[in-house]
Amino acid sequence: MNADHVTRCYALRRLNPFLGVLQVVETPTGRAASSNGLVWDIQLLTQAPADWGSLDFAHGARAWYRYGLWSERDGLVRRPRAEQTGDSALIRDGEALLQQLRRQIAGLPFALADRRELWLLDAQQRRPLALLHALRPGDTPPRPEPRRWSACLGQQGVAGQRRFPGSATLEAQVRTRAGFNLRRAWITWNAERSELIDADADLKADHDFPAFGLREDWPDADDQTRVQRYFDWAAPALLTLPYLSDDQRARLESRLSGQAVSVEYHWRLYPKVLDSNSLTAARVQASLEGGGVQSHP
Repeated sequence: MNADHVTRCYALRRLNPFLGVLQVVETPTGRAASSNGLVWDIQLLTQAPADWGSLDFAHGARAWYRYGLWSERDGLVRRPRAEQTGDSALIRDGEALLQQLRRQIAGLPFALADRRELWLLDAQQRRPLALLHALRPGDTPPRPEPRRWSACLGQQGVAGQRRFPGSATLEAQVRTRAGFNLRRAWITWNAERSELIDADADLKADHDFPAFGLREDWPDADDQTRVQRYFDWAAPALLTLPYLSDDQRARLESRLSGQAVSVEYHWRLYPKVLDSNSLTAARVQASLEGGGVQSHP
């Protein structure tokens, strides 16, 4: 069978908090994932060793094994030596996956596959307030389902995105607007993201699902300002979203100067650039700040 016919390339949003878009190249025996289009986490399906604690080991259980990291510049860097390192089948599967990755990488960014979305609803209007989760149609929903929206991750942030300074206050205002009796709803978009093909709670496409994953209209002026500052801060990651309008994209591109290091991390996955000068200026600033991309998938 031609390996190209069984290789799938797709993208998944990194949500709650939103950290950009993960790119995936998947074969029947492995997958490569990258959040910056530069460094790829290589995982392979392999027989789970008995000491992994699998109850199904005797029945041929398989598990994902982190084989190493790969980039065009450094090639494959395998994880520290482990029992599976010398497995000939694993080495063969790893080479097959890397061959496909080299073929497909020119097609970045890939199309979003996570068309099924879980939204937190506004307590008063019962309209979309914040995006909690997204998955591919047919995938198993998380258990338990997310209940709260997060603005950022960690005390200092993560690779490509520093911590939003007003995160605690922003998360609190979202919780207040969601109310005590939380309401959430699942929806599913068509492939073009032009209409809903399934929705809970009578939600409809014209109910204004926020493109940036959070409602922009807030009755309190301070709350409104805080949300806008959050979008400015998250602009480099938000630009990886393929479904933004040109007006939305232009607005985000005008805010790149304050997050130069994050721009340097994400720019390879931008599906469209309207103002290349803004992007170049931000990348130059990142270089002057010493903000090269970290080796992180």
